[in-house]
Amino acid sequence: MNQKWGLGKRVLASAIVVGTLLTGPIVEKPVSKAEASVALSLNAQEQAELASFWSPILYQDVGSAPQEDIPVPVNFDGDWSALNSWNNIGKYAKGSSLPLNPATYWSVVESETHYFISYNLFYAAHNPQGTIGDHENDMEGMMFTIRKPGTAKENGSVVTNPKGELELALMPRHAKLGMYSPATGGGYTPGLSTVYYDGTFTTETNATGTHVLVYSAQNDEKYTESDGDFGHALKPYSGNGAKGKTGYVFEWGGNGVSNTNMNAAGQDIWTQKLGNFDNTKRLYSSLIPLETSLWPLRNDFTLDLWSSYGTFRGDEGRANAANTPWGWSFEGYRDLGGGRMLYDPAGFVDALFDGLGSFSHTYITNAYES
Repeated sequence: MNQKWGLGKRVLASAIVVGTLLTGPIVEKPVSKAEASVALSLNAQEQAELASFWSPILYQDVGSAPQEDIPVPVNFDGDWSALNSWNNIGKYAKGSSLPLNPATYWSVVESETHYFISYNLFYAAHNPQGTIGDHENDMEGMMFTIRKPGTAKENGSVVTNPKGELELALMPRHAKLGMYSPATGGGYTPGLSTVYYDGTFTTETNATGTHVLVYSAQNDEKYTESDGDFGHALKPYSGNGAKGKTGYVFEWGGNGVSNTNMNAAGQDIWTQKLGNFDNTKRLYSSLIPLETSLWPLRNDFTLDLWSSYGTFRGDEGRANAANTPWGWSFEGYRDLGGGRMLYDPAGFVDALFDGLGSFSHTYITNAYES
């Protein structure tokens, strides 16, 4: 995602200094004693289990260079340089013996009342038809807001599912932030006239958890595509197949299941698993904790990874045009500060929506506040 992706605008009712965290337990509705009693922080293993349970199923459209449409680790080529991502990804195309393993980065921030789980996808190149949008490196993402078990919704009912209840999905895509409510109903109330839902999301519940179905656009689509479905833009999957008629379906396979190597010897995965989003041909993606992978490197400018804080280095197409989650900001919401959706997701959601029910700004697990 680049620096020009945006939304509308809102002035927070509570005083905010740009770049400064909200302080104190600010709530939409007070947190009850019963709710406070369930506000126990998750350990690393519990965070990983929660992120796995809610991990998205990705319907990835692919174009003429499928390797550019596979979400991979930032360090897929092993050199921790973002200056050669576009050139190097071609070495992992169909016919290569080099391993190419799909991956999704995740992060969990926990308040007294909610889990805010982000999933981020890295692609080596953003290359839609028409050179205006080309740039090296591309990180896309989504954030799910999940009410914790034992806490009360706006209608007074209490969540009983031990993994919580999914209330909101945010998916940045080009010039706006996609906002999606559950297809089963409920959700929050837009907090002002410029905030609106773009649609609803659906989920699949299986042996590994409950998973939002997410569509990612291919590189080959035109920059002027009418729905904005180009260059890995994300939105809920509609069930209508791939726009380009060819794509892959990625999911977390569960404990003990290895992620797919697209270049596994003797398997021709590039061809055999390609289809019009054929669910019988699903591939497995690894889940990488952001907190222990990219996040510790955020200030390491000895690497050819960053051009500035939160921005990847890149010299193909538009230089230095791709940001990380801690570098994302949105037009009309610059006053919320860069990276707000990662480091203060409760404040970010509360800036957009009303009708939140019991909703605390007090964090009990948050590695990204500093």
